[in-house]
Amino acid sequence: MKRLLSMLVAVALLLTVLPVSTFALDANDASFNKFLRGIGWDKQDYIDYLESKDWSLEDFDDVEWLGTPLSENSVTKVLQQYDLTRDELNQLFIDHGDIEEGEDILDSEWIIFEEELESYVEFYLNDDWGTPITEENLQELLNEYGFANKEELESFLNEYGESIEDFEYIEDLDWTIYWYLYEYDDFDLYDDLEGLFSEIGLTSDELKRLIDHFMSLDLEDPAFLDRLVALNDRLMAIPDFESASELSAEEIAELLSIFDEMLDLFQLDVKYYLVKGDEKKSISFGTLMTMDSTNGYDLLIELYNKQGEFLADILLTADMFGSDLIKNTGGDLKEVEKAIAKPQAQPKKEVEKVATAPVKTVKGGRLPDTATDYANNMLFGLGALLAGVILFRRRKAVMK
Repeated sequence: MKRLLSMLVAVALLLTVLPVSTFALDANDASFNKFLRGIGWDKQDYIDYLESKDWSLEDFDDVEWLGTPLSENSVTKVLQQYDLTRDELNQLFIDHGDIEEGEDILDSEWIIFEEELESYVEFYLNDDWGTPITEENLQELLNEYGFANKEELESFLNEYGESIEDFEYIEDLDWTIYWYLYEYDDFDLYDDLEGLFSEIGLTSDELKRLIDHFMSLDLEDPAFLDRLVALNDRLMAIPDFESASELSAEEIAELLSIFDEMLDLFQLDVKYYLVKGDEKKSISFGTLMTMDSTNGYDLLIELYNKQGEFLADILLTADMFGSDLIKNTGGDLKEVEKAIAKPQAQPKKEVEKVATAPVKTVKGGRLPDTATDYANNMLFGLGALLAGVILFRRRKAVMK
C-alpha cells in the first residue's frame, strides 16, 4: 500500500490534463445563463452558433472563455477602429494561418468571438512580436528544460518535424518545447482518464460535486502544500510492504495517521462498507487494512464534506490496479512540485505492476483477495483526484 500512496501525487501530473468534459459548462449552469443575459443572446441560438463553428459548450470549462458571437456588425467596428478594409483584414488572418485563401473572417472556426477578433487584430498589427533568439537566452532555455546542449534540443524538435531555425522569437520556442514535452502526448490520455473515473464509479455529477468542494479550499496557500509535502515525507519514511502483516503496530498507526491527516487537509469524511447484493456492512479503514480476505465482498466508499453533505461514492474493482495509466508515473511530491514550477526534460520511471488474485464482482470485474489491496486502490483513486485538482487549478491560473 505504501508504494501506491507514494505514487498518488505523481499520478496527479497526468490529471492536470483531465478531459475538458470533466469541467465542462452545463447549459443550465447559472453562470452561463447570466452570461447570456449580459450579451443579449438566446441560449439555443448561442449553442447553435458554437456548433456551426464546430465547437460545443462542453469545450469550455468556464464562461470566462466564452464571448460574443462574431457578426457583420462586430467586423465593421473593428475595420473602423483600425482603419482597415475587409480585404486587408482577411489578408491579415490569412497571413497568420487563421483562415484559408479566399475565406472571410466570418468563415473562421478559430476566431469566433468579437472580443477575440479585436485582440488578434491588435496583436497582429503590433510590431513587438517577442524577444529575438540569442545565444544567451537560448542557453537559458536549454538550462531551464534540462537539455545538455543545442544539438540535443535540435534532435528533440526534429522528432516533431521542427527545428530551432524555424523560430525567430524565444517565447515561441519556449512554448513549443513546453507543448511537446507536457501537452502533446496528453491528448492520448483523455480516454484513459475518463476510464479511470468510470472504473472507480464516479459519475459526472459526483465529479462536479467533488471538484466544487476541492476548488472551494485554499489550495494555493503555501501552507497547504507544505502540509502535503510533510505527509509525503512521513510516508516515504515507512518501509515498502505488500501487506499490513509486514508492518509494526507503530507503522500501521503512522499510516492511519497520514491518511486521516490527508482527509483533514482536504476537509473530507469517508465511510467504508463491504457490500454484496443487498447486504451492506460498515467497516473502518483500520480494520480494512488488516483483513486477510473480503470473502467476495465489494468495497463501497462514501465521501462527505465536513458538514456531512454527500459528495460521491466509489465502488472499487481491481481493473485499475496496475493499469497502464499509472505505469509511467514515479517520484515523490517534491519532484511533482518541481514539475509544477517548471517541468524538466527527464525520462519517466517505470512503476512495477502488482498482481492481484481474481475474485469476481457483481460487475464482472476482478477484485483482489486482500482488503489491503482495496485500500490501495481507494487511496490511489481518491488521492489522484485530490492532487489533480490542485494542479488543474494551478495550470488554469498559468493559462490566464
